[in-house]
Amino acid sequence: GDSVAVTDDREEMHELFDAYQPGGGDALEEYLDTSETHYEVAMENFVYTDRPRLRDWVDLDVMRAAPVGLQLLGTMDDYVADYFDHPKLRQITQYSLVFLGGAPNNTPALYNIMSHVDFNLGVYYPENGMRSVVDACVELGEELGVDYVTDAEVTEILNRTGGFTVDSAAGEFEADYVVSDADYAHTEQELLPEHERQYDAEYWESRTYAPSAYLMYLGVEGDVEPLEHHTLVLPTDWDGHFEQIFEEPAWPDDPAYYLCVPSKTDGDVAPEGHSNLFALVPVAPDLADDEATRRRYRELLLEDIADNTGVDLRDRIVFEETFAVSEFADRYNSRAGTALGLAHTLRQTALLRPPRRSSASPGLYFTGSYTTPGIGVPMCLVSGEHTAESLLDDAGAA
Repeated sequence: GDSVAVTDDREEMHELFDAYQPGGGDALEEYLDTSETHYEVAMENFVYTDRPRLRDWVDLDVMRAAPVGLQLLGTMDDYVADYFDHPKLRQITQYSLVFLGGAPNNTPALYNIMSHVDFNLGVYYPENGMRSVVDACVELGEELGVDYVTDAEVTEILNRTGGFTVDSAAGEFEADYVVSDADYAHTEQELLPEHERQYDAEYWESRTYAPSAYLMYLGVEGDVEPLEHHTLVLPTDWDGHFEQIFEEPAWPDDPAYYLCVPSKTDGDVAPEGHSNLFALVPVAPDLADDEATRRRYRELLLEDIADNTGVDLRDRIVFEETFAVSEFADRYNSRAGTALGLAHTLRQTALLRPPRRSSASPGLYFTGSYTTPGIGVPMCLVSGEHTAESLLDDAGAA
């Protein structure tokens, strides 16, 4: 199939887009300049600035930003079509929506800001992988006096006079305040008594959830040229895959997927003479993923990788582990096995996402991908900052 290299060289990208569409390079420049403007407005006014209540939106900065926001209430699909005719160019500028938990036809055009992140700011790899980010957070917490209790599943959160009792596998904990970074729906429906829930079961049933994922972690003998650190394999028409995620849930017949080879960048993640990689296929939440289904899909995916990249991994695998819908549900209590939380649809953006302060149980707070700003590691870290500030403000006012 057709193969393109997306780099951080704007001149190269200009030429690439011109090769697919007359004037495509100029369209890319205009698109990225506009994306940068939208990014700066969105980050300053709606991401880093916390606006948890309706009255917080009655603000001069919001009014100044409103013309930009109103332009972006349509879908990414329609917005990108105003710049690019060629389907390949539309895919290049929209593929990151998968990692926001949406599809081009249900994600607000606001998220064109991701193109500024990809093309202008760049994509970085933390030394020793994402685990180093977790380790850094743990180290910072310990320096600030945090005590960590692990392997202690929480089974109940009770709001009592003057504080909370948190029941867990490690015993009871008394707390003045509770912050939950667990799955929001799980916390509300499974850990809280009914009278302390903000939402009922019908609310959670009616939400649009971001995709789950079929993940295949592999250690293989030899190299995996021509795969790069990041490789996307996209069918010419990817609408069918999105339909099988959001409209008619099924295992994708012709999947769009992501291949990551960290050993291309980091020599410490694989023994000499071997490669470390994983494949990620977005799939609908709540799909059945029994062993027979997973075996069938494993074969389909390995064959697809060989056919579309020229890299046949099947006879070289020395380590293999899979992770899919049931693991997300079992390990993380993730509703419907979603890998990301609530999708970023127009009806689930900003104030329309669940709040970080519980309105039914004062002193209970939420953080993570279900609340604002939303999905993704950076957004979840920002969410944690906003929640911490909210708690400190409330505690100071108490």
